[in-house]
Amino acid sequence: MKAVLISIRPEWCDLIARGEKTLEVRKTRPKIDTPFKCYIYRTKGKVKHILNGKWFNMPVGGSVIGEFICDTYVIDRTFGHDALFNGAACMTEVECAAYSTCSPIYGWHISNLKIYEKPKKLRDFTGIKTMRDGFELRVLERPPQSWCYVMEVNCNG
Repeated sequence: MKAVLISIRPEWCDLIARGEKTLEVRKTRPKIDTPFKCYIYRTKGKVKHILNGKWFNMPVGGSVIGEFICDTYVIDRTFGHDALFNGAACMTEVECAAYSTCSPIYGWHISNLKIYEKPKKLRDFTGIKTMRDGFELRVLERPPQSWCYVMEVNCNG
């Protein structure tokens, strides 16, 4: 069954994990019916952590940290000025407008979030490359820029 692997920056992953961010904003959406599974690839970056009373930037990312079900899309045709996007996506109106670049944007609704106890490696997933006469399965060697189709896998734990 088709699923999606979506690349998300560490700071957004943190908001998703805390349940504050319930819409993931993208300029495109998969051409599969909802609901479908999305695997969260946390991109490499640094997040602030406190240890022994001191703040430092800790390197994180480069792994699949969890999954959610995209049960519906919200389409913003106001070029970032939709109040729903501003709240549920944890973006300001200015950020949404700048991201939309005067094009409609999609809010992928996050439901049934599951954060893994142990992150998964990218190579644990099989990518699906759509072609004119069908599709091709391939090992993922690098994360998608935004998202890509993958085969659904059993990620217990």
